[in-house]
Amino acid sequence: MNIRYCLTGLLTVIASSALAQENSPLDVCRNAANKLAQGEIVKIELEKEKGMEVYEIAIKSPDGSKWEFKCDKTSGKIIETEQELTSADHPAFSALKKIDETEARKIALEAHPGTITEVEYEIENGIAIYEFEIKMADGSKMEVEVDAATGKIVKAEKD
Repeated sequence: MNIRYCLTGLLTVIASSALAQENSPLDVCRNAANKLAQGEIVKIELEKEKGMEVYEIAIKSPDGSKWEFKCDKTSGKIIETEQELTSADHPAFSALKKIDETEARKIALEAHPGTITEVEYEIENGIAIYEFEIKMADGSKMEVEVDAATGKIVKAEKD
């Protein structure tokens, strides 16, 4: 009789622990990201950003686009969304862009002369972005992001 009560108690503890795991901050963030992008989760990392802990969750969609989400560990809310697309002709990117890639390249190189070595097409928090990696004359690299709707440089930093 004592063994039966012990086993019942042990099973209750195991079930409670499993239920708590399903509602862990990681699971809340994973579920929030899965609601926004369907596909395979390829990376989850816990990072500290601006004094808070965030999960960075990367998902690869069946159409080849890559998603990256940042989720506040405390609240379980998505605080940043980035979708990397295969080209500027992707329907999601085309719907938002007002300047073409040639114009965006010109804008980036006028501000940071060098050679463009890589281009990415992203939608960051609803804004279409051309992201250029530029090799500078001194050999250093710059990452320059140009808003595809306004043509403004929204980010420029040494890589």
